Formats: sequence, structure tokens, C-alpha cells
Amino acid sequence: MRKAFYPLLFLLYVSCKKETEEVIVITPAPSPLSLTIDQVINDSTIVLKWTPYPATFKKYYLSRTAIYLKDGRFDTFTETIDSSTDVNHLRFTESAMPLARDISYDLFVKDDAPQYKIVGHVTYRRPNSLFYGSPTDVLIDKQNKRLYITEETRITIVSYTSGRVILSKDLPVSIGYCSLGVYNGNSELYVPSADGWVEILDAATLDFKDKIYAGGFYIGSVINSNGKLYISSSDMSIGYTDCLKVFDRATKAFIGRSGYWPNTRLLQLDGSSVEMIDITINLIPTNLSYYQFSADGVPTTKKDDTYHGDYRLDPRIARSFPDGSKIITSSSGTIFNKSLVFDRYLKEYGGYTDFAFNDDGSLVYAADGSAKKIDVVTYPSTTTTGSYTTGFYPYKIFRDGNVMICVSRALDAQQQQYTYLLIEKVNL
Repeated sequence: MRKAFYPLLFLLYVSCKKETEEVIVITPAPSPLSLTIDQVINDSTIVLKWTPYPATFKKYYLSRTAIYLKDGRFDTFTETIDSSTDVNHLRFTESAMPLARDISYDLFVKDDAPQYKIVGHVTYRRPNSLFYGSPTDVLIDKQNKRLYITEETRITIVSYTSGRVILSKDLPVSIGYCSLGVYNGNSELYVPSADGWVEILDAATLDFKDKIYAGGFYIGSVINSNGKLYISSSDMSIGYTDCLKVFDRATKAFIGRSGYWPNTRLLQLDGSSVEMIDITINLIPTNLSYYQFSADGVPTTKKDDTYHGDYRLDPRIARSFPDGSKIITSSSGTIFNKSLVFDRYLKEYGGYTDFAFNDDGSLVYAADGSAKKIDVVTYPSTTTTGSYTTGFYPYKIFRDGNVMICVSRALDAQQQQYTYLLIEKVNL
């Protein structure tokens, strides 16, 4: 048997018993075209190009597929954005890009075959578009209309005016509950991390400014108040308690320590620069404690709750009432006064993800994380008097004047770990 090869076909000679030759001709299908992003003009304008189709040609068409908000629906949309019967039509400028994170382009061609063939594919990740990830907390900067969304090792700033990502920063280790503050007239972000350090970042740029070593390994949270940093460390060098450490922001000098448990979520009581509570993060049953400090940051009072798990607590959901006399926590809206006495549930099986208040605390806005609404509940009667419908699943809410800023999950929080976060605004 002998073989001969040619560029586009090969002939296979088969010897048969009758010494005849059968010739089988195999023609390869045209290879996929090279669809590429030729130029990025700006974040929302790109130039796509492709190579000519190497066979009988009748028509090209180019489609775009992405997940984004359109006509009130957040979904996957596929649209034809270009077509041509000219075989030399080999470029397209995309200038009507939707606000989406990952945008896929597919090139199809029609030849003598009855169906279109996909001959090219490319994906463009649009920078600073929508948040997608696994959020752990959200902070608000009302003055600059910004939200700070934290994940395990990432911080993202989002404008709640436009709903777009401004910038993101990846951290080398896991982080705890962050806080915002002002030092020498500049806004700062305080980031507790799993290596015992608190990093101080410029709040506008997320650039590194300074850091303080609090000891131990994981730091649960940090609060800036009155020029002092209150850090819930895991430094157990002097025992299991007294892991809440206080440092001066300006000098970074150690001031004192207090606390009952390591690695907690600190919450400053509204209206006070020296009172706070904390909720344990990795302790079962979850515990609640109260602390008071002098104006210089020296610990003066601490008190541990007497229930030790009798009522629902959740460090992921915790807000102070406007007058600082009470706190609310957990999906049930568990209310304690600052003496750590249980007050009541807002709704024992409420499924709430966050809370906000009117000015005097007589109305509690409760975000229902599974029903796409924000309930309005009177306090102390806990009567639900109405609700605001949201387009998506509310995750965190913040009142900015007469507008509720709602950070919503595009997908059901119970079903998805990773989700898009969308900014909704509700007029109160």
C-alpha cells in the first residue's frame, strides 16, 4: 500500500484482491476564523476583526451575549449586532455595549450548507461595570455617594449614583469587618486581616497608607472613633479574654485592652464615640458584650450577656438604633438594649438581611432577603404597616435622607453564593 499527500486532500490507495484501486477523497471543513479584539478604544467601545471565510460564502452575522439589566429584567440577552453579505467585511466597532461584566461575541457564517456555522468566539471583560462576587459586608460613604463592598480577600468601591464599580483592590489574606474614618481631613478605610495587621488605606484610591500590628492571627473587625482604633484581635498572649485592643491612630501607640472573646464583630452605638457592643464570630453559642471607654480610649466598663445563646444573634446583621440605646441583629430582628437585656423580636422568623431606621427609631425598615421587599415596622409595637417593593433581593440597606439605598442581589441569596449586586433607590 502506498500513500500520497496533498495540501487540501489526500488520496488513499487500497489494494483489493482483484488488484483494483478505490480512491476516497476527504475534504477538510474550513477551519474556524480568527475572531479577535483588535482595539480597545475605551471601556465600552472595542473593535472586533476576523479573517475571511475560506469557502463558499453567503453571509456573516455577529452576535453579542451578556448578562445585564434591560427593561427592568436582569437576565442573559443575546442580540445580533452586525451582519453582511460582503466576504471582505471583516471589522466591526462595538459602540453600544451594555453595562455588563463579561460580554461574549460569536461570529456565524452561512455558506452552501443549510445552517449557519459558528466560526469565531471572543469574550471581553468590561472594566468597572457591575459587581459580581461573594459579598461579606457593605459600608456606605454618604458624603461621596460611595459603597464599599467587601469579600473574603477583595474590596470594591461602587458609586450608588451610577451603580457602577469605581475600582477594586485584592488583598493577600482574608479580611474581617472594615470601617471608614477620617484622619487629618482625609477619608481612610481600616482593613483588619488574618495575619494580625490592620491596614490603613486611602478611602478614595485604596492605596496603602499605613498599618498597625494588633497581634494574634485573625482580626474580626476594627472601628475608628475619636482618633482611636478599636481592634477585635485574636491576641491571646495574656489569656483568652482581653483581645479587644485600642491604639492611637496618629501615633499608633497601644492604649489598652478589654473584651471577653477574640475575633468579634464590633458595632459602635450611634450618638456615642465611646460605647460599642460586639458579637462573637466563631463561637457557639453566639455571645453579645458591651464596652465603654474614656475619651482617650482607655477601657472603663465591660459587660457580658447573661443569655449565652437563648436569643438569635448574627454578627453579619447588626445595627444600632439612632439614639444608641438599643441594637438589632439577626434575620429575626432581635432587639437588645445596651444593658444587654433582650427586648423583643421584630419578627421571629422574618428572614431579614438588614435594617435601617427613621430619625427617632420609631420606624424600622427591614430588608426581606427572599421576598424582594423592605418592610416598614413600627417600634415598639412591631406592627408591619407597609412595605416597599424592590426589583431584586435586598442584601444591605442604608437611608440617605428620604431615599433608601438598597444593595440588592440579582439572584436569590439562598441559592447563589456568587451573585451580581445591583443598586436600587427607593423613595420613602
